[in-house]
Amino acid sequence: MRQSPARASADRARAASRLRVLEVLRTSASGCHVQQIAERTSLHPNTVRFHLERLENEGLVSRHVRRSGDPGRPRLAYVATVPDVAAGRRHFGQLAEVLARLVSRTNEDPAAVAVEAGRAWGLSRSELSGPTPDGAAAIAELTATLDELGFAPEVRAADDEGHAVVVQRHCPFLEVAESHQDVVCSVHLGLMRGTLEGLSAPVSARRLVPFATSAGCEAHLVVGGAPPAG
Repeated sequence: MRQSPARASADRARAASRLRVLEVLRTSASGCHVQQIAERTSLHPNTVRFHLERLENEGLVSRHVRRSGDPGRPRLAYVATVPDVAAGRRHFGQLAEVLARLVSRTNEDPAAVAVEAGRAWGLSRSELSGPTPDGAAAIAELTATLDELGFAPEVRAADDEGHAVVVQRHCPFLEVAESHQDVVCSVHLGLMRGTLEGLSAPVSARRLVPFATSAGCEAHLVVGGAPPAG
């Protein structure tokens, strides 16, 4: 049974907030306590606690007692179990913001333009690898590319439709994606399509679900069949 649009939108909003909490922890090697996370995300401390509980249950964060030497009960600090593998790339954030805004303002269908831009990017990268006719090898090549770019991908079990699912546990352009999701996520989808196309692989990237879960975005891949149009 499919969710109503309102319910799906609310779930995506919660997942986006949860991912923001996780991003704060990924950029803090020593961890943060609840109030620090609340201040950096502009979320209410109770909301932060709710997200931390879910993240801890999913094995994405852990907690420990931080002893400062000050009187009173020591605070709990939370740390991410997945490092910020692309922290060094964040200085491109302002450039990405400018480009995303330009695409949004100068095109009637910015998502389609962004998909094509990402596809061209993926094609240029896959030229370095050559054809990969085997589906499993192509998915491995794709995840290696995504990992190199800082998306921290993880292949999960197939979804209800039998599609392979690749979870993007980190977005190097998260801040831009929050305000220009249609552009940034479409570039990401196009990147995957171009990479697979360049590998001449029997695999296609059907769709990308932004902030699908607190673990990250989900890419749904189809092995075999015609590539998606557009």
